[in-house]
Amino acid sequence: MINLNKLLTHDFIIESIKDGNSITKGLKPKKGDYGFEDEPILNEYEFYVLNNEFYLIHLCELCKQLENAVELLSNFRYNSKNCISRGDHLTYNIENYFIRLTSLSDRIFQVINSTFHLGVDERDVNEKVILNNFKVSRTNLPKHYNSLRKTLCNYTGERNVIVHKHSHMDKQLRNIQMLYNEFITKEILKDETFTNHYVEHRKNQLKKFIAEKKIEFENTNELCFEKLIPIFDEMYKQYIKVKQDLK
Repeated sequence: MINLNKLLTHDFIIESIKDGNSITKGLKPKKGDYGFEDEPILNEYEFYVLNNEFYLIHLCELCKQLENAVELLSNFRYNSKNCISRGDHLTYNIENYFIRLTSLSDRIFQVINSTFHLGVDERDVNEKVILNNFKVSRTNLPKHYNSLRKTLCNYTGERNVIVHKHSHMDKQLRNIQMLYNEFITKEILKDETFTNHYVEHRKNQLKKFIAEKKIEFENTNELCFEKLIPIFDEMYKQYIKVKQDLK
């Protein structure tokens, strides 16, 4: 949480939100929709500030979701009406973490695009387009991003497997899924002499696995947030510059 707190209290975020609020002050938001009831006609400076704030907030929200994902590994509630098994719940949250973690790159590039005022359509934003742009390439951003990418690369392959091929294949996780599978355990748990041992065994396996995953994910989050801070430093310098040029 140390590096996440540093990130969320970064001057870049504080100033961006402050600037955005000064523009939208007094405007009534649309009910059930994004935007305002009376859409203001924005000049280029105002558009820049609000556009940058939009993508920056969504990047920060993703960071908070990654932090929340650690706790979601163990928030399962047993319910007789619930058809979701403990193994299914755990698999879903682990796969969700991998996908969200590797989405950091996409969100970062969107913020860089808006902060540097590049004007690239969000559908065309990617690593090559953004980092090779002359305005970006002459800064330290590519160097700082490459440092972050080394951490993300540890999970990129797994993310691609989940999205494009099949579920996450982890022996320990598959074992837990089997231990909690309703159809498999239904007959086993009929034997009262074996039930207590079986239930205790799978509980211990689950507890050990979750504890290890929480440590892994917490360490990965902290490392990613740490590597995001110098990226924010670079973007903040550019944000100040572009604001001055547009005023």
